[in-house]
Amino acid sequence: MPDIRYRDQYRHRMEQASQYIQDNLSQPLELDAVARAAGFSPFHFHRIFSALVGENPQDYINRLRLERAANLLVKSPSLTITEVAFSCGFSSSSAFARSFKKYFGVTPSQYLRDNLNLKVPAAWVTQRPAPAGKIELPPIAVRPMPPMHLVCFPAAEGYAPHSIKQAWERLFRWAGARGLLDGRAQLIAVSYDDPQITPPKKCRYYACLPVPETLRTDAQASFLDFPSHICAVCRMDCDADQIQPAYRVLYRDWLPDSGFLLADLPPYEIYYNAPDNDPASKYVFDLCIPVEKFNLL
Repeated sequence: MPDIRYRDQYRHRMEQASQYIQDNLSQPLELDAVARAAGFSPFHFHRIFSALVGENPQDYINRLRLERAANLLVKSPSLTITEVAFSCGFSSSSAFARSFKKYFGVTPSQYLRDNLNLKVPAAWVTQRPAPAGKIELPPIAVRPMPPMHLVCFPAAEGYAPHSIKQAWERLFRWAGARGLLDGRAQLIAVSYDDPQITPPKKCRYYACLPVPETLRTDAQASFLDFPSHICAVCRMDCDADQIQPAYRVLYRDWLPDSGFLLADLPPYEIYYNAPDNDPASKYVFDLCIPVEKFNLL
């Protein structure tokens, strides 16, 4: 019978490689450095990564850069296309334009024109729609947030509900065995990707829990650090199928007039209740979007 500990170790090392890539998307990324981050020799890393992730390292890096660029084009329209290109690790705007059109089928400027309205799909309108199919957000506050050192467990199949549930179950088993689950434990979901840009099964979702700074390595878990930052925060009380539309409405209706830009940190949700605890209840959480001040020229 295969020893699952070894598979967990491989999965853990791929998470280390993925996190290194995410942290360095705007910089030149050498395969040797990514391999070292995962604890593999460069000679074997390419094949191992391709087999376990389903993409070779360069295709994976290029996809993340292009999807990040698509997010910036739509959600940070004050940035020029050249600024987006350089912030996503492309050496020139022309190289960016070629790669973008090859991946999305349109030029960056056409993509921006096609997505200016950030329309919420009709399928996202839920049991409690606001007039004209809009979702009304609660009041949004912009406030400073402290640094966070998180243990995190990925969902293997993006935002698929069963995969998200499995990620939380892994977190609960790990934290329970270490005495880290008590009445003060804060449950945090980190979601990197927009499912209207990234293929749903490739979206990155992490079930997370703040842990002591001294806890930095573990063979079964990965870790993620947030520096102190500023967030746009709104308290949500909703069904599961309202979560992604809420993000969309915040980006479409609040962000452009807010005086803020998206910061280079992923959005996250701080949970206070879930229907798993009370089937008759809804999800209650703070939707947190890291932002930075927009300085007018």
